[in-house]
Amino acid sequence: MKITKKNTADLIIIIIVFALTGLTTVYVSSLITDFFGLEKWSWVYILVYIFLIFPTYHLLLLGYAFLFGKFDYFWGRIKKIISKMLSGIP
Repeated sequence: MKITKKNTADLIIIIIVFALTGLTTVYVSSLITDFFGLEKWSWVYILVYIFLIFPTYHLLLLGYAFLFGKFDYFWGRIKKIISKMLSGIP
């Protein structure tokens, strides 16, 4: 789905999905780091953030996208992101 001026409602829904996902991720990440008792910006915190929070963000994004009827759009974007990340791995 291309975003054009004709799809103003779609654009608003996409912005809402990103906003809700970001807010939820911030809340969940603080719960996770508090649960493990991690200091901010320590090496363990950074590793936990990368390996736990990053996938959580994408799962939440797909969840909100499904609720708002934009699953296919976000699934396509996530597949592109993951393929670009993995293309650098030999």
